[in-house]
Amino acid sequence: MSPTRRTGRSRLTLALLVITSITVLTLDFRDSAPVSAMREAAATVFSPLRGLADSATQPFRNAWGGITDYDDVKRENEELRAQLDEMRGDVVRQEDAEAQLAQLLDQLDIDWVGDIPRVTARVVAGPGSNFSRTIEIDKGSDHGLAVGMPVLTGAGLVGRLVQVTSNRSHVMLITDPDFAVGIRLVDSGATGTARGQGEGEPLLVDTGLEKGTEVEEGASVTTSGSDRSAFPGFLPVGTVVESLPSDDGLTTDLIVEPLADTGSLSFLTILLWTPDP
Repeated sequence: MSPTRRTGRSRLTLALLVITSITVLTLDFRDSAPVSAMREAAATVFSPLRGLADSATQPFRNAWGGITDYDDVKRENEELRAQLDEMRGDVVRQEDAEAQLAQLLDQLDIDWVGDIPRVTARVVAGPGSNFSRTIEIDKGSDHGLAVGMPVLTGAGLVGRLVQVTSNRSHVMLITDPDFAVGIRLVDSGATGTARGQGEGEPLLVDTGLEKGTEVEEGASVTTSGSDRSAFPGFLPVGTVVESLPSDDGLTTDLIVEPLADTGSLSFLTILLWTPDP
């Protein structure tokens, strides 16, 4: 048989198979056994070709799927970011609540003030500038507060009231250059006056002690409580960090580090105390 005849017969056979397969696949005789057999035979013949077609078109189908799913993925990512931000916020709020509770309990546990009545208030506004060391609290005359009353933290003296309205008050902090308080050295009993030098700076104390008098570093300093003093006695003020000659060179001054951290205040205790007239 010549090659030309064999080629023509092969083409005819292939054409008949294609026509038969298309016909079988488009028929919908679910209960016909012959058609089912023919469909299975056709599927067997063309399955390798279908596999090659699937492999060839897979990258294009993947790319199209990625394009059509992009908006959904982007939206899911945004939702996940929002949930993560909310969780981070919850952690911060929890930590802040725990810190404020600890500070509040610290104010309620000040037993070294004795029987002096007191009120606990919350700081609602910080200093208006770097030069002003005055803060605002959420209690006022309606709660028994008055100008001049001492203000404390659990560590010690932090300031005094300088302005009072019905439900708000302003506190001048111990670090304000206009603040002054009579002090006493616990060990020696020597007295003097402590003055603020600005935020982050220690107190300067003029003691009237003779020039060259050495005061031990770390010595405790409290309010003096002397007659007509603006503060009751024995309120913790700070500790001595240095002794140095006074400006006139005749006496000894002290540098005292306040015990209260005036840079981080949330709750304060106000003593309902005023000096004797």
